[in-house]
Amino acid sequence: MLPILACGAGIYVGLHFNILALLPLSLLGAGAYIVSAWAGGQGLLDSIAVVLLPVITVQVGYFLGLTTRPAYLHLRSRLNIRHSERV
Repeated sequence: MLPILACGAGIYVGLHFNILALLPLSLLGAGAYIVSAWAGGQGLLDSIAVVLLPVITVQVGYFLGLTTRPAYLHLRSRLNIRHSERV
């Protein structure tokens, strides 16, 4: 379930933001999990191994979001949905 949610978050970031939004998102999420696991008594190497899968799926989702951005914008213009000024 976590990889699917991470991939969905990556797709959202890829569709609406640029590369500078992905790096802090990945670092903050991974850092928060590692500190939480370390505080709970889990080993550092074990927590790093567990956090790699969500970080990789966020990257994959971001790539999917970037590659589908033109089609997404075209669909939005066809449906006359206002485009956000954030991009």
